[in-house]
Amino acid sequence: MAFPTHYDVIYFENDSSQLTITMKTILNNIGYLLDTYKETYLVITLHTSGDLAYDRLYSVVDYIAMQFKIEQERIQIMLTGQEETKHYKQYEKNWKNSTELIMPKTIIVTYDPELGMY
Repeated sequence: MAFPTHYDVIYFENDSSQLTITMKTILNNIGYLLDTYKETYLVITLHTSGDLAYDRLYSVVDYIAMQFKIEQERIQIMLTGQEETKHYKQYEKNWKNSTELIMPKTIIVTYDPELGMY
């Protein structure tokens, strides 16, 4: 069975972490795929940091996890470094309010020997 890959970007309003109807429609489509294909994962990427960024991340994670009963372990959160953000800014005009949603074919889990965890 081939797993689907998916890429979307949702845009929050300035200084808001509230999900709009448009955002929920996109998240519903992703939730359906996660629910249908039990071996898939979602990677949520933000190119900003701070309290607002975390609120935005968790509003997306909570919505998908609660609406579709998706295990939070299947939802990966990624904050990017300065170099990647610098590159992203070149082609995303509204980068400060955007959140990337990626369903990759594969997620590679690595072990951190210093922390003793994956």
